[in-house]
This record gives sequence, structure tokens and C-alpha cells, in this order.
Amino acid sequence: MAFFNWTNDLASSNPQIDSDHKHLIDLLNQLHDAMSSGKGNAVLGNILDELIKYTATHFKREETLMQQIGYVDYVSHKAEHDKFVGEALALQNRFKTGAAMLTVSVFNFLSNWLRDHIKSRDVKLGQALLAKK
Repeated sequence: MAFFNWTNDLASSNPQIDSDHKHLIDLLNQLHDAMSSGKGNAVLGNILDELIKYTATHFKREETLMQQIGYVDYVSHKAEHDKFVGEALALQNRFKTGAAMLTVSVFNFLSNWLRDHIKSRDVKLGQALLAKK
């Protein structure tokens, strides 16, 4: 059973953004499953690497869409993205150097941040994109 399930309240009304979010949720669930089943650091590190890489791709896609429509909340939305990327890269670095382990609290941080960001920011972005069509 998935730890983090897609629900309709996460829908942004933009198919590409929603597809990206579903993929990020899938990666978080893979990370949770690997942690829960005691997979080794190599497996966890690979999933974490893919999660961070895909997050950067997704953020770039959202930021491009925001720029294309002159999105009024672009600066603050992008600032949230930048802050998260910095925190995720720091976590990745600590994990790779052995200074940190992937724990339930780390997983909860990642999943809570994504859920909160989608609901508070990306749903509004989706509405703005629909309005500009």
C-alpha cells in the first residue's frame, strides 16, 4: 500500500503539472518502501537522487509556465522552489557523506512539503494557467 496517495484535492487542473506531481509521489512512495523494507544505502541514494533530479525538472517546468503567463506570484513561488532545492541538496550531500540517514522524519518532511506546496501554491497556479487559456 502506498504511503502517499494522489487525491483529487491535489489536482492543479494542468495535466502536465499533475503528471509531474504523480511521478514525484511515486518516487516518494518508492523511497518509503525502500526505507520500510530495509534496503541498503545504495538503493535509497539512487531513489533520492532521482527524486531530487526530477524535482528540479518539475520546478523548471512550472517556472517556465509562470513566466509565460506573467504569473503574479512567480517570485514567491520560485523562492519556495529554491529553498526546497537547497534543503534537498543539503540532505543529499549529508546522506552521501554518511553524516545523515534517511529516516521517517526526513521522509515526512519531503512528503509534507510536497503535499502542502501542491495545495497552497500549485493549485492556484493551475487556476491561473486555465484563466490564461
